[in-house]
Amino acid sequence: MSSVVILGAGFAGLYTARHLQRDIRGAGNAEIVLIDRHNFHLFTPMLHEITAGKIEPRHVVWPVRLLGRRWRLTFLERMVEAIDLDGRRILTDRGIVPYDLLVLALGSVSNFYGLRPPPQLFQFKELRDAVRLRNHLIGCLERAEQELDPARRRTLLTFILVGGGCTGVELAAEVHDSVFTSLLQYYPRIDPAEVRILLLEATRRIIPCVGESLAALALEKLREKRVDVKLETPVADLLTDGVVLTTGEKIRAETLIWTAGVRANPVIEALPVPKDRLGRLHVNDCLELPDHPGVFALGDCAHVVDRSTGQPLPPTGQVAVQQARTAATNIARRLRGESPIPFRYRHQGDLVSLGSRYAVGEIRSYRFAGLFAWILWRTVFLAKMIGVKNRLRVALDWTIALLFGRDTSRLQW
Repeated sequence: MSSVVILGAGFAGLYTARHLQRDIRGAGNAEIVLIDRHNFHLFTPMLHEITAGKIEPRHVVWPVRLLGRRWRLTFLERMVEAIDLDGRRILTDRGIVPYDLLVLALGSVSNFYGLRPPPQLFQFKELRDAVRLRNHLIGCLERAEQELDPARRRTLLTFILVGGGCTGVELAAEVHDSVFTSLLQYYPRIDPAEVRILLLEATRRIIPCVGESLAALALEKLREKRVDVKLETPVADLLTDGVVLTTGEKIRAETLIWTAGVRANPVIEALPVPKDRLGRLHVNDCLELPDHPGVFALGDCAHVVDRSTGQPLPPTGQVAVQQARTAATNIARRLRGESPIPFRYRHQGDLVSLGSRYAVGEIRSYRFAGLFAWILWRTVFLAKMIGVKNRLRVALDWTIALLFGRDTSRLQW
């Protein structure tokens, strides 16, 4: 029996497994093994909504073991430590897993561009990051209300986000709305003018996934919300109490959030095969490693050039999902002794939320901004969630937050 091993239960890995369960039928004896360090799939586009107190954390996770109820899929909750391509085996924290065909979909880690992150820095990639940041924001307000030293209060009430991509912009907008429209009403001793939300972007514009005009609208909206956006402002150093800019200016803050880019998982970077500067593996048109047929790399692990632009595809969910479809097809074709087919990316558009009742986005040649774009953002991402139960829960969470306000509890165990 052939063993198809998939590493990672993110968008690329999970969708490959789902497609394979259908495509692999009739392909002979084959078994699918899915490995991830978590036993759930996280719907990452909703993370900022958790930090904002709009939805509950468990409503954006889907149990991976539900896949095993269908056909020939085994899930292993393990940490992948190394990959032996020559020996065709995976080294995990709980033993060795051999494979015949392999899908590398371990995702990415934060890219600090040579800077050393301090221990208290917040990343924003996992469920615990969103919950931890939410608790921290509430804790800063609790401490600031009782703080008598003005300088210390300013530090507690300064929130710095580094990186003006989709994640940074959506999170900055939600941090603003959470603080100004929800939390501050419970802290009467804090003057709203004391709160500063700062978004630092090293390039000349934010959210490069949309056109210049929509990016300009988003920038205007953020500044209207009193988010201090600084363009062409690289960070030179990360400190325990703030950041140092390349201009030499030091900004003190209790809260430092990093959303400035990603690079491939260290396990992927360690492989002795050709990679790009971000550690992503070079693959052929069929998403396979050129020197290792039957080993596929997807999502944030793969360097794939968009034929229409000549640029590498971005590390987004829609790229990973489309690659998963092709990878599953090619694995099934290999098991049947057929030739693989090339991957073709079709850009479906981008939508970026800017907080309550406002978003910007592009779908094909159409551009949207404002309330309609925000409704579209909610509709599209709700539809993309896996599981009817999760969709109903999130829709109910949104309704409750709209009618009764956001949850402001600081939950710590």
